[in-house]
Amino acid sequence: MNEDRSGELTRRSLLKRGAAGATAGAAAVTATGNATAQGSLYGGYLSDTENFEGETADATGMSEVTVDVGAGTSGLLFDPAAVVVDPGTTVKWNWTGNGGAHNVYHDDTLSSVEEQLFFSGEAANDSGVLYEFTFESSNTAVHPYVCQPHRALNMNGVIVVGSDNLQGDTYPFGEVEETLNAVAVFGGAAVFGTTALLGLSAYREMFGDDAEADH
Repeated sequence: MNEDRSGELTRRSLLKRGAAGATAGAAAVTATGNATAQGSLYGGYLSDTENFEGETADATGMSEVTVDVGAGTSGLLFDPAAVVVDPGTTVKWNWTGNGGAHNVYHDDTLSSVEEQLFFSGEAANDSGVLYEFTFESSNTAVHPYVCQPHRALNMNGVIVVGSDNLQGDTYPFGEVEETLNAVAVFGGAAVFGTTALLGLSAYREMFGDDAEADH
C-alpha cells in the first residue's frame, strides 16, 4: 500500500512539473515575439506597455474616438494604447474610475511637434469623459502621451494623426476585446494541448504504457 501511494504521488508530481514547464515555455515564446514587435514602433514608446501588441487601432474615417483611461485588470492602461485618426477627429478620454487618479499628458518632448497640444490637468479618479481634444490638420504627427502619476508603470499611449505617420500593422478600432479574447482562447488551447502531450510522454517514459494496470 505504501509503495503504491508513493508511486502515485511521484507520477502526479511529474505531471505537474511537465505542465509548469510547458506553460513557462509558451509564455517565453509569446513574450519574445511581443517584445520584437513592439520595440521599434513609435520610438519604442510603447515597448513596455502591457496592452500594445505591435498593432494600432484604425479609427480613420471616424469623427469621434473614445479612449478608456484606467483600463485593464489593474486599471493602469489606456485602451487602445495606440490609435490612428484622421485630421479633424475628436479624441475623448473616458475615465473608468479604476486604478487610482489619472491624467492625460502630452509628452511633447518626445513628440515630433514643438509644443504641448493636450493636457487634461490634475489627475482625477472620477468616471466618464473628462477630457477631449480635436486634432486638426496642423497636428498631423505621432503624439505620445502618458498618465503622469503612473509614468513609472508604463501607462503610455499614442495618438497617430494621419495615416502617413502610422507604424506597423492595424486592426479595426473597437475590436480590441474580441481580438484579445480570441488570442486567449486559442493560446490556452495550444498550451493545454502541449502540456497534455508532454505530460503523457513523460509519464509513459518513466512508468511504461502499462502503468495504469496497477489501479
